[in-house]
Amino acid sequence: MLDQTLPIFVKGSFEKINHEFMTEGVEVLREVKVVQEKYKKNDTDTFINELRDSIVGHYLGFDLINVDKHGFDCKSTINNNLLEVKAASFDASSWGATFNDTTLEKAEAFKDKKVYLALAVWKDASDLLFICYGQNRGIGDFLEEKVKWFKSGHTVRSTQSLNLSTLVNTYGFKILTINRSKTEILNMLKMKNRAFFGLNPNKVVELKDFKGVGA
Repeated sequence: MLDQTLPIFVKGSFEKINHEFMTEGVEVLREVKVVQEKYKKNDTDTFINELRDSIVGHYLGFDLINVDKHGFDCKSTINNNLLEVKAASFDASSWGATFNDTTLEKAEAFKDKKVYLALAVWKDASDLLFICYGQNRGIGDFLEEKVKWFKSGHTVRSTQSLNLSTLVNTYGFKILTINRSKTEILNMLKMKNRAFFGLNPNKVVELKDFKGVGA
């Protein structure tokens, strides 16, 4: 018999299944299915990831998308720069770039000047608010340390995360606004995290003033 006293048995917030939500959601997914079939991208998770990565890569000036499961997400044919794309939900308690099962090879790659990291914050399925982007070998050092720590047998997760404030304040990343003004994004950041109250406004770039890191 299962131990009913386990804490995990009382976790969660359960609600009655909403049949209207379910019906309308299925209708939306049927429209998605048409696009999936047209471009032969039938795995839904892969389809959404590739679509979002393509959008982020395009805004940052990259023209190639990786359709394989391994390697970086985008590449530029102009300067061979590479891009790793991470996503965060606007409604999440914190915005961070999460790395799952990173290898020492991947950590070493982030020390190279041609490798960029992007953290895209989405308000919903399609509303991209802004992209935090940049390059810093310190990210490679951070990941390398965490991978070695995990491989040495310590009981820590193989998943590592760098929050947005760390990317900006520690690693010197900038923020590219998408469909929002610079003022809106600055206010949004301050409301999310007190660490952004002293943020230099020059760290936030509007799309019209952006030249791209892949171009």
